[in-house]
Amino acid sequence: MKALKLIFTLLVVTFSINCSTPKQGNITQIDYKLESIEYNIEDSSIKNLVQTNMDKTKFKKGQSIKESTFIKERKRIAKLIRKNENPNFSTDQVSFEIDTTVSKNKFSVTTTIKQ
Repeated sequence: MKALKLIFTLLVVTFSINCSTPKQGNITQIDYKLESIEYNIEDSSIKNLVQTNMDKTKFKKGQSIKESTFIKERKRIAKLIRKNENPNFSTDQVSFEIDTTVSKNKFSVTTTIKQ
């Protein structure tokens, strides 16, 4: 009986160690590429402004997910809106939703701008 308890304990310890070690394929190790960009903008004048300046976006199809890209795009949008529509516009009014379920190793971004 003691031998069975010892074997069971060793199996549990081995299983615990294997489950706690990092595995290949972790989301941070996958290089997701940008597939599409969508915008959720309720204010029509801001929507037109953003669409008119789409050529200046920091998002480029096929690029990898990088935090710096999102920071730069948020600042770009806020600066654009401050200059043309609302001098009190804040970067906090720009948010992004990233969807990695689009297809294998690809992601989409939905940019929401609240007024």
